[in-house]
Amino acid sequence: MTRRNIIVFVFLLCVFAVSFLVLTFDVFGEQKPKEVLDISFVVRGKTSDSWASMRQGAEQAASEMNVNLSFITLTEENDAQEQVGLFDREVINGADAILVSAADSEAMIDPVKEAQREIPVICVESKVYDDSFTSYISADNYAMGRRLADELIEQGYVRKNIAVVTYENDCDNINRRKEGLMDTLSRTNNAVSFWTLKSDGTKGIRQLQELLNQEPVDTIVALDLSILELAAQMIDDNELETVLFGIGATGKVAYYVEQGVISATIVQNDFANGYLGVQSAVDAIMKKPVEKEIRVEYRLINKDNMYKIENQRLLFPFVR
Repeated sequence: MTRRNIIVFVFLLCVFAVSFLVLTFDVFGEQKPKEVLDISFVVRGKTSDSWASMRQGAEQAASEMNVNLSFITLTEENDAQEQVGLFDREVINGADAILVSAADSEAMIDPVKEAQREIPVICVESKVYDDSFTSYISADNYAMGRRLADELIEQGYVRKNIAVVTYENDCDNINRRKEGLMDTLSRTNNAVSFWTLKSDGTKGIRQLQELLNQEPVDTIVALDLSILELAAQMIDDNELETVLFGIGATGKVAYYVEQGVISATIVQNDFANGYLGVQSAVDAIMKKPVEKEIRVEYRLINKDNMYKIENQRLLFPFVR
């Protein structure tokens, strides 16, 4: 073999070796993910319509990105202890990434920190009180609270007795909504009380009725979707004149808006929350750049504008 042929042979061998490495690793030297990715999504609520749109978005992204998605709900609303247990279980079971909507933003800090050492953790809708997560995807909760307060003022609620209702857990997104709401309402002459529910479902409705009997108010503001549904049902069942504002959307909420039981609700794009959550998890697994914070849109919806085309896809979970 001539010297020229040897050089050509070595060159071709090197080209083959480089091509093999490129097929195994991407241009930055990161390993390509396995064919099917296992991603878990642990939400902070029970199986209900409340999570339907977010789940639909996550499942749409999963179908497009070759992801095996496990969508995991709780047996009780915002049960922090149960959520920590389910989150840790998914880590142990070998999830490639985990999406979580924190029921208690303090309680979830250590589990997220520990998991983040091995896999990406994407916070969706409600984050932990720490920056150890990979990305946080949500509408601007503080801005939603302020927008809801602006709507109260626009409708003339400036000298009323108002009850702001939340669950007892330390949930970041609810706290931010409350901050925005109160920063605006503090400039009015409204008297604001804060009610805390310890239960959901029938027990939650009974507790809400007891609170209303003990402290009659003109207006209720529900900063959590499940509480908004409970309050609307209580007002409707008892034919009360109490005015209701809230944040969130389901088919039931749409019905109560149409009937005038709910005066207005702020609705975020939960489909986008779910879709972008899975997309960000896949990008993080593949070592692609992921934004630390991603904002989705939100809208204020009332009886007058609920059937506008741009609002229907947010208010009705299965309209796309």
